[in-house]
Amino acid sequence: MTNDESYNNLKKCPRFDKCNQNLCPLDIGLPLRIGGSGEKCFWMRPPSKKTIHGKVFISGGQVMPDGSLNFVPESNLEWLNTPSKKRWLEIKKNETKF
Repeated sequence: MTNDESYNNLKKCPRFDKCNQNLCPLDIGLPLRIGGSGEKCFWMRPPSKKTIHGKVFISGGQVMPDGSLNFVPESNLEWLNTPSKKRWLEIKKNETKF
């Protein structure tokens, strides 16, 4: 896969224009990347709850949209958060029925 093809795959994420994370499940070269938990894509993070001034905020743990999940390579499946991984498997299972 060329750099252009990899870049075009990354652009399939609805958060692409505002994201600056080093680790992305749409990145074909993800296994070659390095980075800590603070550099993980929104769709890779497990849910995290924080209470600020009595309000609870949840970050991460959300399901990546189907339109983007369709372009996550199987080799990157292990990197997705649990809800996104479950949805990816559902989509692939339904694809085999047709």
